[in-house]
Amino acid sequence: MSAGHSGYPRSPRRPRASGGRARTSAALIAGTIAILINMAALALCDAAGIATAHGGLLKLVRMLSGLPPLDTVGQQAFHFFVGIGMALAYAHLIEPLLKGNALAKGLIYALAVWIMNAAIVLPLTGEGFAGATHLDGMGILLFAVAHTLFFVILSAGYARLVTRAG
Repeated sequence: MSAGHSGYPRSPRRPRASGGRARTSAALIAGTIAILINMAALALCDAAGIATAHGGLLKLVRMLSGLPPLDTVGQQAFHFFVGIGMALAYAHLIEPLLKGNALAKGLIYALAVWIMNAAIVLPLTGEGFAGATHLDGMGILLFAVAHTLFFVILSAGYARLVTRAG
């Protein structure tokens, strides 16, 4: 093992990006890819007539802030930027704390965020646990799949990009 800047041995498992800029760039690229795939998966559900729980966080923000409703473009922009925020949080806060490979990290992050959404956000907006007030089992399941896709693609893409930069 080689010593890092702090004098502590650096893990031989994977190279780390040398700084915050590399982490940010990797998060922005991986996050953009992941959120676009997530949005496409949710759009496919909509096209198939399957309601999913997308929009809960925006609804909560609107309830707490008094913001007026957004049109479809505004809703999509909000969703995109929340995804980018989650990607940046992953790169700078979450990923450095987690053990395991990229898949495990993505699944852990996905589960933590899903629980917060299902148990806090959606109930606060009147949707019940995991949106069960207005969604059937298929809608809940497919939302969970689209949600998990985002986090797994984010973590895998981030790991690949940050390893290249390191």
